[in-house]
Amino acid sequence: MNLRTFLSLFIIVLILGTATTSFAHSSSMGYSKLNVKGNQIDYELFLDQRDLLVQFDTNKNDNLENEELPSQKDGIESFLQKELRIDVDSKPLTMELLSMDVTTKDSTRGVVFQLRLTADEAIEQLNIHYNLVFEDAPAHTSVLLVHSGKFFYEDILDINRKDIQITFPAAETPGSCNDCGHRVQSEIGSVLWKYFVLGIEHILIGYDHLLFLLSLVLIASRFKDALKIVTAFTIAHSITLFLVATDRIQVSSHWVEALIPLTICYVAVENMFVQKAKWRWLMTAIFGLIHGMGFAGALAETGLPKSNLIGSLLTFNLGVEAGQLMILCLLLPFLLWLRRFPWYRKMMISTSCLIFVLAFYWLIQRL
Repeated sequence: MNLRTFLSLFIIVLILGTATTSFAHSSSMGYSKLNVKGNQIDYELFLDQRDLLVQFDTNKNDNLENEELPSQKDGIESFLQKELRIDVDSKPLTMELLSMDVTTKDSTRGVVFQLRLTADEAIEQLNIHYNLVFEDAPAHTSVLLVHSGKFFYEDILDINRKDIQITFPAAETPGSCNDCGHRVQSEIGSVLWKYFVLGIEHILIGYDHLLFLLSLVLIASRFKDALKIVTAFTIAHSITLFLVATDRIQVSSHWVEALIPLTICYVAVENMFVQKAKWRWLMTAIFGLIHGMGFAGALAETGLPKSNLIGSLLTFNLGVEAGQLMILCLLLPFLLWLRRFPWYRKMMISTSCLIFVLAFYWLIQRL
């Protein structure tokens, strides 16, 4: 293996390996959606399949399939009941597993569990204890959404916030909560901060978005060129993120996920024939619109609350930008240093060829 090939592989490993290996499994994300009606709780739980493979991948192909689940229903119920509990009036509710379905959410393959819990009387307050996968994935998060009539509660469960108490408005009387305003502000601040962290995590484990960024800046010969490219990407994806997430426009998530690797393929091919980045920012803006729709798809899975929609969108987007800048601050100085060597152009073409192959493989997978 010559030096150019080694550096090509090293750069790809740097951007994918450093980010994805560090965050991919340890930062798995799930969803906990509770709908409370009278004395009944319907709980939709989504878990990343990587958190379930060790125990439930019976054919050992590193992929869960619907055919594997029914025969393991008792074991799965036991797994869920052990670390997931809802108490009402200090009494744990019995959990019933209604269905299981392997599905994909924002390119993450996992399992949706439909659960039902029933109390003796109408539920006025509940306590959630969530400790499902933290032992193997300490950075795991689960977006919590609770609906009860017009009442809506949003939070994010993580290793430092496993237990949450929720009191429904009908249970409160005037004057019974002197610090409600302060408490609500505190909860909103906490949720917004966690949406910011989710934005960072999404870009760091979003290998397709990272590879797109790498493809874009490979051609940049000056920091100014890279800054124009990144700024165009930021503005463009922010536009479609807000438009899709607020339902101004409707898009097919399937086709968006397929178009994203196609944009990477195009940039990789262009890198092989173009030597200057003068107009790269314009193309980046166009393709950034597509990537923004992908970000919106990820955010839509959290079930954004109407009452705090703009704040959640803004902090998630700021998190994406922060994660993006973290990667670029590590990558750009290295690439600009490599440009001093006469063989950089050949190395860039080799890197672009590898990127094209990876992106084309993802394209075929998503069609």
